[in-house]
Amino acid sequence: MIKDFVFGDIVVRYFVSDDNAHSEMVLLPIGTENDVFVNNKGEPKYEQERINGSLVHLQLSHHNTSKFSNCYKLSDSLEKLFFKEQKFTVDGNVKTVITTLEADEGYGIDHVVKYTEGDKGLEIYTEFYNISDTKFTLEYLTSASLDCLSPYLGSDSAHECVLHSFRAGWAMEAKHVESDLVDLSMEKAWGGCFENMKFGVVGSRPVQGYHPYFALEDRNSGVIWGMYLAHNASWQCDLTRANKSVSLSMGIADVQFGAWRKDVLPGERFTSPSAYVSACRGGIAEVSNRLIEMRHGAIDAYGEKDDDDGCLPIVFNEFITTWGHPTHELLVSMAERLRKIGSRTKYFVMDAGWYPNRQIGDYDNVDTEAFPKGLKAYADDIKARGFVPGIWYEFEATGEKGKYFGSEYDDMKVKKDGHVVVGHVINGRNESFLDMTNPKAIAHLDRVCIGNLKEWGFGYLKVDYNASIGLGCDGFESPGEGVRQQMIATREYFKKIKNEIPGIIIENCASGGCRLEPSMMDITAMSSCSDTHEVLEIPIVAGGLHYLIPPRQSQVWCSLQRFYPDNRTKYIIAGGFLGRLCWSGKLMELSDEQYKMMVDAEKLYVKASPVIKHGTSYIHATDRASYGHPSGTQIVLRYSEDKSTVLAVIHSMHECRDFEVSLEGDYEITDILYPDTGIGVCNGKLFVKDQEDISGNVVMLKKR
Repeated sequence: MIKDFVFGDIVVRYFVSDDNAHSEMVLLPIGTENDVFVNNKGEPKYEQERINGSLVHLQLSHHNTSKFSNCYKLSDSLEKLFFKEQKFTVDGNVKTVITTLEADEGYGIDHVVKYTEGDKGLEIYTEFYNISDTKFTLEYLTSASLDCLSPYLGSDSAHECVLHSFRAGWAMEAKHVESDLVDLSMEKAWGGCFENMKFGVVGSRPVQGYHPYFALEDRNSGVIWGMYLAHNASWQCDLTRANKSVSLSMGIADVQFGAWRKDVLPGERFTSPSAYVSACRGGIAEVSNRLIEMRHGAIDAYGEKDDDDGCLPIVFNEFITTWGHPTHELLVSMAERLRKIGSRTKYFVMDAGWYPNRQIGDYDNVDTEAFPKGLKAYADDIKARGFVPGIWYEFEATGEKGKYFGSEYDDMKVKKDGHVVVGHVINGRNESFLDMTNPKAIAHLDRVCIGNLKEWGFGYLKVDYNASIGLGCDGFESPGEGVRQQMIATREYFKKIKNEIPGIIIENCASGGCRLEPSMMDITAMSSCSDTHEVLEIPIVAGGLHYLIPPRQSQVWCSLQRFYPDNRTKYIIAGGFLGRLCWSGKLMELSDEQYKMMVDAEKLYVKASPVIKHGTSYIHATDRASYGHPSGTQIVLRYSEDKSTVLAVIHSMHECRDFEVSLEGDYEITDILYPDTGIGVCNGKLFVKDQEDISGNVVMLKKR
């Protein structure tokens, strides 16, 4: 049986069968669905590819492994499943297709596809259930699997199938990498092909090594599929080749990669994390914009309010001012300076170091030398100057020289093989971790975190997380399940803070951008995009993240120093227009001209905010992105929803070049942050020429 559902501009085509053939789903951009399944003679050309496709892939511990040496796709556990039924429901603006497969042994899966009216993609997840009288142990389960890619290929065309991934290192997030199937050794060998490449992250910081987002592009037909996993613990992506069939799957890291096993008892169900999936004509920009647009519902639900004139609220964070040594006197004087220069900053955030001896986790007390009147008096002084006071916590961890690192508190810490887990921070510091599934640890946090926030009156919370639990921990059926449960409990605590302190704004941070994934971003107002505090990589990282997170949630450091020449100051300030503007640096030492540059930028930021908040982005660059030696010219174009307005953020790096990019229509410049005769519009193109190295600018254009 072939059955189609049309969701927006995507055709979801199911092949379901009650015989021993696999049931399968294919996503097709509308308008392409009728050209897929027959060759020019009218003969089916898809069946051989479909043999190796499936709605879902899984492995149970008592079954044989699959044909792949390092992957459980097409396993015996899958072969035992037969199609049972398919249900379609409508609940308000949400349409759901549930396809059920079941095995004679007494287990089954519900494959769930949800479409919300107006979205340009789908939410997909898998529920495994046990209707037997015995326990089943899962070792692998996909959240979503896009198999038989690409159905448009008439031949192998391995050069035309391109995998898009985004590497993630500390302060080097969003590195876009393209590799075709030839580069990846995914060509079909003479006697057949069962090959797999595994990507992913192990531990409690889900964006280390890779972002959990992959896309496969068929350049022969101009179609691309994208998949974004919402999971804040160990995860994996499998790119497989089974003869003609190319498959992209994502889910929890399996027993081989992430030491994950999950017992499902009789009558129980286990639900995978959600994956967000889309397909369209175009390339990585088009599919990424579609997936990012799906995030706005959760961001709106969080409830952060724009300023009265529609400006996205601006942040000041003092970390690059004090480098972990804040004091009441200095911070209040900075707040007063911001007020006097006329800055429209809303959130004034005190970063790390307010607790005794700057030891992570020792939040019972305040550094009384730095804050002799206590933090309630400090927060009141910040409020009196018109700002929302913010504070930094790393509440899941305890620092190696702090009180709570001591063995007398081991009963509320994460352990592996009976020993307390210690993680290493990039700066060499060691940390242990509170067990977020332990009621005693939660009661402790209720006192030193939620209790303090209520008592002191802070309206903004920055939550950092600088080390990883690693492979896993004790307390559950496997180390991988242990770290998954810890991260579920962490999310619940974030939500508890928001529920108990309505209106609080929470910033999601983990050594900068190590938690930039949908499940954490959906429960917070914004995220630290990176730890690129003062470096030239800022626009590369913040620009690249336009394909990974909504810019309205992407907080960008704009750290200023008096000794910066004008071109460097412009470079830094322009970067703030790539997301949420966050001032920092030696604020008290800046020149009058630099203060004026800040205030002028804020005035343009008001106009730019609607486009930053809702729009589509396209990244253009003359050179390959190098973090160590940024070179060339980068232009990030962001179009408003109706395409009437364009925000262009321009950065000229080392050895900058003249550059022009085509615009989607006839536009004229209405605003430019720094007047420059080398930037203009001609014949439908924005051109940039004769720029200084290490300089930046912001331009707004309106359709004629």
